[in-house]
Amino acid sequence: MAGSQTCSACRGRKVKCDGAVPVCGPCSKARRPVECEYTSAATSPPGPKGEYLKKGAACVPCRRKKKKCDARRPFCTTCEVAGKERDCTYDENVERTLTDALILRTHELEQRLAAYENEITALRGQAHPGHLSQAISHVQQPVASSSRLPAVHTIPSVAHNGFMYDIPQALNALFNHISAPSPAMDVHSISTPAIPQGLEEFRAVFAEHTRQCGCTLSSAKLQAILAGDLSGMVVHPSFTYMAQLLGCLLWQVQRHIFVFPHVEFEQLQHLWITLEDVDPTTEIQIRYLLAIYFLLKKQMEDGEEQLKMAVRVALHHKLRFPVNPEDFDPLSVHEASPAQAELISTLSHLMYLDRCSALVFNVAERLDASYDEGFKAVSIIYPYLAKTNVVYLRARSLLLLVRTRNLAQEWATHQGVFAPGRPAWFERYWPLLEEVSAHAAAVEAEMLKATFYGDRAHGVALKFSLVVALASKAELHWLVHRDHPESMQRSLDVVMEVVGITRSFKDNDFILLDPLLGLCWSMIAKIVVHVAKRPSLAAGISWNAALETIDMSARKLGYEMPFMEEPLRVISDVLRVVEVADATH
Repeated sequence: MAGSQTCSACRGRKVKCDGAVPVCGPCSKARRPVECEYTSAATSPPGPKGEYLKKGAACVPCRRKKKKCDARRPFCTTCEVAGKERDCTYDENVERTLTDALILRTHELEQRLAAYENEITALRGQAHPGHLSQAISHVQQPVASSSRLPAVHTIPSVAHNGFMYDIPQALNALFNHISAPSPAMDVHSISTPAIPQGLEEFRAVFAEHTRQCGCTLSSAKLQAILAGDLSGMVVHPSFTYMAQLLGCLLWQVQRHIFVFPHVEFEQLQHLWITLEDVDPTTEIQIRYLLAIYFLLKKQMEDGEEQLKMAVRVALHHKLRFPVNPEDFDPLSVHEASPAQAELISTLSHLMYLDRCSALVFNVAERLDASYDEGFKAVSIIYPYLAKTNVVYLRARSLLLLVRTRNLAQEWATHQGVFAPGRPAWFERYWPLLEEVSAHAAAVEAEMLKATFYGDRAHGVALKFSLVVALASKAELHWLVHRDHPESMQRSLDVVMEVVGITRSFKDNDFILLDPLLGLCWSMIAKIVVHVAKRPSLAAGISWNAALETIDMSARKLGYEMPFMEEPLRVISDVLRVVEVADATH
């Protein structure tokens, strides 16, 4: 009877059968001949279920259409029945990447365990601490940069004061000696096609972000770093070790997979040795790169110490910006040499870190006003470098922000536009607003060029500089909003520009930013809270959505960077106020 039974072919494919005889409708329309037989479900033997497939083992078409797949090679049964053997492909990257990561992590743990067991054996076999120290004392010497990742070396131990060695204390000393934190691997966030087998990829990551880290190196030096040159003929060996150290950390943070603490430890030991003989400019760069490295690892005391040492080197050697007013000719175009560009970038980034620490971390400034004067002279003597060098542009954005906040504090001490002291204040206000606007326009032009040509790292650095500059511009316009509606409207327009740029940041971009963004976002949030309380200004604009963008970005930055607690608190408070205002309107 038609419609009352299901053939075995339709039952196996889980297709609705019309029960027609001798051949049902679905079987008659199949692309390939199918045996249409009617048997009862009870009498038909159940097919073998087979083993469960591993995650990601199904073919791409079945995974995309969420169909059952037996992962048979060269093509699965589902694709074969559908006649789509050519489309049946397998993505090997996910499974291979996870397997490689787990094998590498297991191998590392086995090596560390073997090292600890060897130490314990040596400790038990020695009866006197003096003999023990002679047996296990070992100074690791730098070697040429290898194309293979280094193995984990035996960690030195500390002898106990007693006659017999204290094994528990020895184990504690062994574990405490490791400077890198215990690795934690998030296998669900692996996005790389394979685990690197050498240091070349780490150096490439560093080279991609050199300008973001405050270094303007010549092409010859970059090529030497990429090649792993340790000869010192083109670039100092400390730069190569620094590239491998910071590049290794950035590589792991970007992928959320931490399996190379021994690489970081070894490169850091080599770096300390090479810093014993280095020129002042290179040492300053290495010191503040180490400060960035420790900041990313949230070791703030170590990072602060490296920044102090960089400032001491600059002051001790009396390094200044290469600007000599006597040699300046206004009728000729001055181009900075590679050495001059490197020195300008080095001192600019040192100023940036010094002023940023004073602003965000509430510490005293260490560089005197003479550096500010030299910094300003760079834009006059080397105008092309001042408009295109991202390190200089970022430092200038910060210095303009500092001047803006100082001017805002003076405005708060006076009441009314016509209060005593206002004329002198406006004599500084208008030139600063003009300077900030011109700087923001220059940074925006460079950012558009960088993003147009696909230079992502350069574009992110310029977006950061643009957000800082726009925060100053919005604050300057907002200072006179009570007495000048045009300034108030311009401030709100700039706020929306900041929200748009913030929305364009990707998740992996936040490790390349710094806590200064939190301060800028909190300044923008304080402007928004005043607007949200006034229905006439908030009409037609979803300030709640704009603040949610800033709040989410601030939380992502706070996950990567320390000292974001105060900006997060300010933004969260403003967001609650705006949500209440939106609900009442």
